[in-house]
Amino acid sequence: MSEDQIIKEAVERFVRNLDVQRVGHDWFVGEPDRTEGRLFGGQVIGQAALAAGRTAPDPTLHSLHAYFLRPGRPDATIEYSVERVRDGKTFTARRVLVRQEGVPICDVTVSFVHPEDGISHQEPMPEAPDPDTLQDARIAFPNKDGTLWPLGPFEWRTAVEPGGVAAPGESTVVQEWGRVRLPLPDDPQLHAAAIVYISDAGSFAGIERRYGWEGMSGKASASLDHAIWIHRPVRWDGWLLMVTENPVAHAARALSYRQFYTRDGVHVASVAQEAVFRRERK
Repeated sequence: MSEDQIIKEAVERFVRNLDVQRVGHDWFVGEPDRTEGRLFGGQVIGQAALAAGRTAPDPTLHSLHAYFLRPGRPDATIEYSVERVRDGKTFTARRVLVRQEGVPICDVTVSFVHPEDGISHQEPMPEAPDPDTLQDARIAFPNKDGTLWPLGPFEWRTAVEPGGVAAPGESTVVQEWGRVRLPLPDDPQLHAAAIVYISDAGSFAGIERRYGWEGMSGKASASLDHAIWIHRPVRWDGWLLMVTENPVAHAARALSYRQFYTRDGVHVASVAQEAVFRRERK
């Protein structure tokens, strides 16, 4: 199979895995990515955003808050029950309870907005290398045996090796450029849900830069809650810069902040997420 065909199938699979189907009144189901060994939280909240948006009079997403209650399973259909909390002139609120086989795994609140004129400002985008000066990370940072990572729907470019621990005096802030390898369908809800999905991917890169993963327990480390704000209507048609930092951690809980910028410096989204990280017990 050619590289172009692999990429085409990977992006099409991503779109299918992000979509949800209505099966009743305000009841939706989505299928997990069964090619993965675990259920990715970004897929759950991305699908929740789509399910909620399908019930909103103006589905312009501006914020989503989620509590991850239990680990999900990659072998069971995901169920989304949408509660219509409020339909206002400007803001619409939805609560989505996510279940698998009747067991709650995530509790999500989603808010939509009717855009209006008003105050508008932002701090400048941090200085970052242009993505055209960087290589695809799968080529720039291959596996230790020289093989390349599998081709997926996303391309990443960064000046710092992923997963590397910062040397003394080096910044622990992580900057990554990301894009979908092929255009997404012309659906604003899908573009917003794709941003929600990717907001949970690599969101604890600052932990990697500070501690590395050696000695961390994969079974005892997991996201607790996740919040994303979309400041401007966004289409993921090109490069987005993701700036990730981890300003505080204590009692095995770590907080990360993340900002998303378009290539021309527009701040389109912000993320805050807390997770538990435990050392392996000997």
